[in-house]
Amino acid sequence: MKWNAIVALMLAGLALSACVSEEEMAAKRQMAQANREKQCTSFGYKLGTPDYSKCLESLYLQDQQLAAAEEANRQARLHEVGQRLQRASEAMQSINPPTVHCSTMPNGIGGTNTTCQ
Repeated sequence: MKWNAIVALMLAGLALSACVSEEEMAAKRQMAQANREKQCTSFGYKLGTPDYSKCLESLYLQDQQLAAAEEANRQARLHEVGQRLQRASEAMQSINPPTVHCSTMPNGIGGTNTTCQ
């Protein structure tokens, strides 16, 4: 198998390992919302008031900014891994194994002698 194919398979495996189901994403969103509501309540805001809504919005925006920064970091790490795998592939392709030539000759007594250089 060629090294490029191996690298491609490794990258595909890495990408697939990051998959999350819709149910998991929905549960994560619900948990985040519950945490925001709990925080706003702990700050003293009352459910249904404009200040409570502003608190939820502010925390939501903070969560979105944090998620965007984490995604950017994840993408940068994936890019670096891809670059390193590409360099490793190129290094492996540059290795030339020694060439071995063998010859087999009859030895005159019904057998053969093989020599390799």
